Parts: sequence; structure tokens; C-alpha cells
Amino acid sequence: MGTESTISDPPSKTVLVTTGATSPFPSLISAALSAPFLATLLSLGYTTLRIQYGDCHELFQTLSPAALPSCGSIDLGGFDFTDDLRTEISHAELVISHAGSGSILDALRFQKRLVVVVNDALMDNHQKELAEELGGAGYLVEGFVENLHEAVIKAETFEFKHFPASGSEKFCSILDEEVGLNLD
Repeated sequence: MGTESTISDPPSKTVLVTTGATSPFPSLISAALSAPFLATLLSLGYTTLRIQYGDCHELFQTLSPAALPSCGSIDLGGFDFTDDLRTEISHAELVISHAGSGSILDALRFQKRLVVVVNDALMDNHQKELAEELGGAGYLVEGFVENLHEAVIKAETFEFKHFPASGSEKFCSILDEEVGLNLD
């Protein structure tokens, strides 16, 4: 009897972009749907791009059709909000997140490759300090909407430190030290 040779599909590789639940971040959505960013994802073998667009549904709907020809074989999908963002994070190989502490902590708990983009439109911005501190400690790569694709390239080879299982205490102390928040 002959043996049948099968060629299996390459494993799926997912990027999750999360913009937060409280403040819109249209520039991050635009960057995630830009031609340079999509070309970078394709070159790195990503197969799925999921974008949490929050209150920016119209922007996502407007930019998605324009981005689709650039996507090639990337499966593009989006959602406004979910009660189960942790499941989305757990299925992603790379998380690109606004610099909200909850989203950062969730990605760190799942030991995901993490690119954090600060929303400069926020007043009294504590996000920058948090991103810089955790980036400097080796837990994440700080990205910028102007060159998001470069942060993804860096994240592919970056030696991320794993956040300790008891990292919540460390995370809270960093937050408290950097921005004066006491989360206890």
C-alpha cells in the first residue's frame, strides 16, 4: 500500500491590537491598517490580525476595505469590546496594546510578546512612564504609531523577560513608583 503524503498548512500566527475600553485610539487603528504594517506582518508569517477598535467602529469600517488588498493572506477581523479580552490575548502570538495597565498586565501574565503604544492624546499621561519603565526592565517593546512596523520587527527577536507569577506585586510597585498610584 502506498503512503499518502500530505502537506499541512503552516500554523496560524495571530496579532491582537487592543486600543482600550475607555479612550478612543484612532491613530493606533490607522497604524495597524497601514500598508507598511501589514507588509511587515506578512513578511513575518502572521496569518491573522484582530483589532479591538472600541468606539472607532466607523474608522475601522472605512480603513478595513482599503487595507484588505494589502493584507494578502492575512485574515483581518475586529470587534468593539469584549468581556473576555484575556481569551483574545491567550490566542495571540503578539499583542500590540495601548499602554493601559490592565491590558499590559494581562499580556504579561500570558507571557506574550508585547508592543505597547502610548496614546499621547490623553491628558496627564501616565502611560508613557509605565511603558518606559516596563520597557526598560525588558518586559515589553515600546512602539509608536508613526513606525509601528519597526516595533513588530524588534519584538520578533527581542529577548523578553518573563513576568513572574507573583508579578502583580511588582507591577503595582512600578505603577506606584512611576505614577503615584497605590493599587493595594
